[in-house]
Amino acid sequence: MGKTLTYSNKREFILNNENLYHNALYLATPIVLQSLLQVSIGTVDMKMVGTLGADAIAAIGAGKNIVMLIMVLVMAISTGTTALVARFIGQGDRDKASLSAGQSFFLCLAASLFMIPLGLLINRPSLQLLGVSDNVLALAEVYMLIFFITIPLFLLNFIARAIFQGSGDTQTPLLIDIVMNLSNVLFNYLLIFGIGFFPPLGVMGAALGTAISRLIGALLGWSALVSGKFMLKVKIKDMLYPHFTIIKQVVKIGLPAALQGVCRNASTFFIFAILARTAAQNAAITAFTIGTNLSQYAIMPGLAVGTAAATLSGMNIGAKKLKRAEESGKACVFIGAGFMIFFALIFVTFAEPLINFFLDKPNDEIVKIGKTFLYILALSEPFHAMTIIFSRTMQGAGYTKYPFLITLVCWVVIRVSLAYLLAFPLNLQETGVWIAITTSTVISGLLSYYLFRLGKWKYVKINQPKR
Repeated sequence: MGKTLTYSNKREFILNNENLYHNALYLATPIVLQSLLQVSIGTVDMKMVGTLGADAIAAIGAGKNIVMLIMVLVMAISTGTTALVARFIGQGDRDKASLSAGQSFFLCLAASLFMIPLGLLINRPSLQLLGVSDNVLALAEVYMLIFFITIPLFLLNFIARAIFQGSGDTQTPLLIDIVMNLSNVLFNYLLIFGIGFFPPLGVMGAALGTAISRLIGALLGWSALVSGKFMLKVKIKDMLYPHFTIIKQVVKIGLPAALQGVCRNASTFFIFAILARTAAQNAAITAFTIGTNLSQYAIMPGLAVGTAAATLSGMNIGAKKLKRAEESGKACVFIGAGFMIFFALIFVTFAEPLINFFLDKPNDEIVKIGKTFLYILALSEPFHAMTIIFSRTMQGAGYTKYPFLITLVCWVVIRVSLAYLLAFPLNLQETGVWIAITTSTVISGLLSYYLFRLGKWKYVKINQPKR
């Protein structure tokens, strides 16, 4: 049954298969593979850019800091879209699912009309705020110029993926991502180094190569969505005219989820600032950067299972299977926690060689601090899984306000204030910061579980749009 993309078979499988763990893995596995592919391709791209020198790497790094701010908008549209599409597919109403998906396309174009001129206006000033050198600034400015001009492609790729996932199809976006990322490597190679009749464009070539791959991805994704050959057929008329009932719901559901991302980024910023004031500031920041990068491999499967949880939640609630929606969320948490604990144990067991892999020469202080960070962080991984997956389960139902408030309180208020208190007044230095991170994660997981058990998320009303 999993080999066919027909609507009725796949919907029937997702809503009625008795093995909920099978359902979660069925949806999550392609997303895990997508994430691994993106990380690997990013490494290859950075290696190619690295041959141009340190300034080229710094320029793309600076540009990506600005891109992360744009991700707030992407998260808002994609979370709202996933929730609505999943709900209407669960109801068996493909017409309303098409309308929701089409309106996300319209929102992307409308947002682009605002963001392209704004991005061109703030391009240089925003990069200057990062304090980069003049040479890095010049390279980053060109890189971001191309990004802002092609921002519709960036938005449309993410939203197409959200629509597929909301409809219960996680395999098609994986196939599109494979083509898109291979195109990215090919065109980056041709345009960075000037192979054949292509001119050597350096950092500009990296930006153009990425833009071309996003064009290919957007064309493939939206062509598949309007073709009617997959889980959802998006009608072209639903993409071209605004339907404010849908738009309002996408924003209402998506904005709190986007603000969660802002809270996490703000928390990391403040933690960096605190570590920069500890006695072993350079070693602590380096250890934190390495440890955070390693922990992403543990978080990756948790996020993938969380995406599956959002789809299962929305579809089951749409089909009025509220108990199944709740049980699906629990099953996803067990799977996600298992993955995250597994990776955490690997990082604890091989902490020293893994940290040394990132260092150009041995540094006992960084290794010692980094090992302590990974050991303490590992204690909170089951609770981190609870936070991610319970939150995504509730978001899939359209319940996003209170998960956002939990993130605000735990990640910003508790984590930052406790980190400062333990680091300086209690003089635990960077170890105090590690304890604060783990403590706030445990509290966040417990609060997310409590909110999930209350069950109010199962009764969020979605307005039924009328044409």
